[in-house]
Amino acid sequence: MIQIQNVTKSYNGEKVLKGIDLTFSDKEFVSIMGASGSGKSTLLSIIGGFLRPDDGNVLWEGQNPFDFTDDALAGKRRSYMGFVFQSFKLISTLTAKDNIMLPVTLSKKINNETLEYFDFLTTELEIKPFLNKYPGQLSGGQCQRVAIARALCYKPSVVILDEPTGALDSVMEVKVMELLKRVNKEQKTTIIQVTHSEKVSCYGDRIIRLKDGLIVK
Repeated sequence: MIQIQNVTKSYNGEKVLKGIDLTFSDKEFVSIMGASGSGKSTLLSIIGGFLRPDDGNVLWEGQNPFDFTDDALAGKRRSYMGFVFQSFKLISTLTAKDNIMLPVTLSKKINNETLEYFDFLTTELEIKPFLNKYPGQLSGGQCQRVAIARALCYKPSVVILDEPTGALDSVMEVKVMELLKRVNKEQKTTIIQVTHSEKVSCYGDRIIRLKDGLIVK
């Protein structure tokens, strides 16, 4: 369970989040929607422990990630959470395969089950043909699918995605969303996604709408 309690965040004196209260239950698939500037990406960064709120609390299974040391936070995030950034944040000096396997390698979880799951993901996401290429040699859509595979490969409890289909065509968008729904249902993975797409948002069990830093109905 992830809890967001009365969280606020400002930039240069302008309040971007204005007292957000949310609970994400285990095994839930949640879509967050809102216009540009509504605070969606800021909220995701706070949920993921990348950005400290000005006020309020963030709790991962009852623990505040901002109470951890930097090393402890990185270790906890790596074991607990997968994150797909809007800009992908692939490591340019690693191949697509090595980018996907990096969290597993760091966590020392490479075994037959992991390798089988890697094979499943790369097949489903249709990225096998370019596993030995570097991010600079890939299209935006290919990089996005590599980033999704990286987030899923070590089977975290929570997966957070910022515009997971923004660089994909309509056919691949459906394949990615069906995969995420399958992971949510079969592995009981909590999924939290930000999206501008009403179609993509409907894959969630719940839709949260943000406007001007507030949750609206």
